[in-house]
Amino acid sequence: MTNQIRQSEALLSARNDYRWRSRAVVFLFFLAFVALIGRALWIQGLNSSFYISHGRSRTERRTLLVAPRARIVDRNGNVLAISEPVYDLWVDPKFFVNASLDQIRFLAIALSVSQARISQYQHEQSRFIYLKRTVATEQALELLAEHIPGVYGLKNEKRYFPEGKLAAQVVGIAGRAGNGEEGVELAANGRLRSKSETRTVTVDRLGNVVADPEYRGLPVPPSDVVLSIDRNVQRMAFDALSTGVEKSKAKAGCAAVIDTNTGEILALVNLPTFDPNAPSADGLSPLRNRALTDAFEPGSTIKPIVVALALDKGIIGTNTRFDTSPGVLHFHGSTIHDTSNHRVITTSEIIAKSSNIGMAKISERIPNELMWNNFRDFGVGTPPLRGFPGVTAGVLRPPNQWHPIEKATMAYGYGLSVSLIQLAGAYQVLANDGIKLPLSIYHRKFVTQGVRIIASKTAKSVQRMLESAVEPGGTAAIARLSDFRVGAKTGTARKFNGEGYASGQYFALMVGIAPMSAPQIVVAIMIDTPRRGSFYGAAVAGPIFSEITSGVLGYLKTIPDHNGSSTMSSRIAFKR
Repeated sequence: MTNQIRQSEALLSARNDYRWRSRAVVFLFFLAFVALIGRALWIQGLNSSFYISHGRSRTERRTLLVAPRARIVDRNGNVLAISEPVYDLWVDPKFFVNASLDQIRFLAIALSVSQARISQYQHEQSRFIYLKRTVATEQALELLAEHIPGVYGLKNEKRYFPEGKLAAQVVGIAGRAGNGEEGVELAANGRLRSKSETRTVTVDRLGNVVADPEYRGLPVPPSDVVLSIDRNVQRMAFDALSTGVEKSKAKAGCAAVIDTNTGEILALVNLPTFDPNAPSADGLSPLRNRALTDAFEPGSTIKPIVVALALDKGIIGTNTRFDTSPGVLHFHGSTIHDTSNHRVITTSEIIAKSSNIGMAKISERIPNELMWNNFRDFGVGTPPLRGFPGVTAGVLRPPNQWHPIEKATMAYGYGLSVSLIQLAGAYQVLANDGIKLPLSIYHRKFVTQGVRIIASKTAKSVQRMLESAVEPGGTAAIARLSDFRVGAKTGTARKFNGEGYASGQYFALMVGIAPMSAPQIVVAIMIDTPRRGSFYGAAVAGPIFSEITSGVLGYLKTIPDHNGSSTMSSRIAFKR
């Protein structure tokens, strides 16, 4: 009996212990839940902003999204400059130290970088070292897919120029910072510059973007910058100029083609040139756009401009006669020569035969101020393009500083200087019946209003003189075309080296208009220092002019007008 009582008491005690322990466990769970609820209230309620901000700081980043730099295209939409995505590969030596020898060897071969150089990066103190920049996207992604420790990539872009050398000095180059450095890339940098916007993205522990909560598509790139350049006309001019420069072994050369009715520049070629996709390692690429930046004395190509003034003011007529015998003129203590004794010739013949003596005698009849204003009206002494880097205004001294001999030499192209594009712009006035249009390297949707410089009658008279210079016996006869009537003027100017005229160095020039029945284009050529064969403008620049002019007129589908008629309108308007 006693044992039974003891067993019952023990059982009851055990049950009490069990209940106590159960209640203790339940109570502990209750306290835990209370603590969790309290903690949750603290985190989610009272102090939520602190934890949210710290959480976001670990998983969110403010990233800058940049749209590609705008394209540069020609008047027909052919791409001349475009941005393409690339990667800049870099290493973090703290992690790169774990890269194996095989991985380092793989990188060296893939990136064409010295294996020894890459190995050194494992021991650098810096946490950021460029491995190689501007790596093609496809190649970069393949390398990053190898998951080599410490190797990372940054998205970037580089400029690509599909036409290479063709229009290098016109289009220019852009630096890695996304800003233009030369040419249109610099001149139109504000229009080309990439648009950007900042967004918040979610990243993993390695910094890779895993989500874009604010995704709104990529930033819209700027609109294309459309040039007046026609790629096909540019190619014709480039090929013809290249052949001519090589044939004469010249130091340099440039060519321009202008639409006489809009003032747009259809071609602007410079030699020597360079490939903007593979710039010179020494930084000495020929970036200078000689057609815009180089000023030279225009020689006889300026004569039609002076004659136009004298005709327009009624100072002379087309048939006014001048005695140029015996081919030498002693003028205010100096001597002026013609290439031969032209005897008594008319104003028209002065242009056709390019008489310096005849021009000197015309200059005597023109007041200084009037002649200076005429030069300015035709663009001499003023920048021909606005906002383009390096454009020269040339040299035109004030008229009160002119002596009679200086005015005489300016009348036949010495004592003043112009760029090739200025010279072409002056002939645009003659071709456009006396109306001057501002030149443009950018395509115009609408024709710009021009300013009348000389009367239409005067312009047509000078056009006929230029055409006579191309006829047999004229100085520009080499420019004659079988299918089209052409008017042109040659020039051969001695080269000034800063101290005087350099012995045996010349500029060979030709500027002309076509077709003469309804002028459509002006073509201007300058060859700097021809060193093989002749140095005269006709012989050196003439064949280049003829090739460009015939090719461009054919491309523009111009109806041939060389049928003896001077009144037939032969132009077919071309759409751009």
